[in-house]
Amino acid sequence: MKLSRVIGTVVLSKAIPAYTGKPLHLIEDLDEQLQPIGETEVSATWQAMAEGDLVVVEVAREAVNAFDPPLAVDAVILARAEHVHIEREAR
Repeated sequence: MKLSRVIGTVVLSKAIPAYTGKPLHLIEDLDEQLQPIGETEVSATWQAMAEGDLVVVEVAREAVNAFDPPLAVDAVILARAEHVHIEREAR
């Protein structure tokens, strides 16, 4: 799992039936300072998210199993994060 930020919405002009009713969002991964890292990717979810929302994302094989029946996706938004607290290691 990883923490990401929603930066946009994907609108399909034509979709295969399995994707009908599944919101798709553009997301960017975040580092410990909540700064963007890596490349932008598309993620599926159950409900629409707002631009700027912090979200918890599952990727790879586990993402496929988030839907019933399974949906061929590389990333899925599992939850919206209301607060983020990162503990620093004691030195």
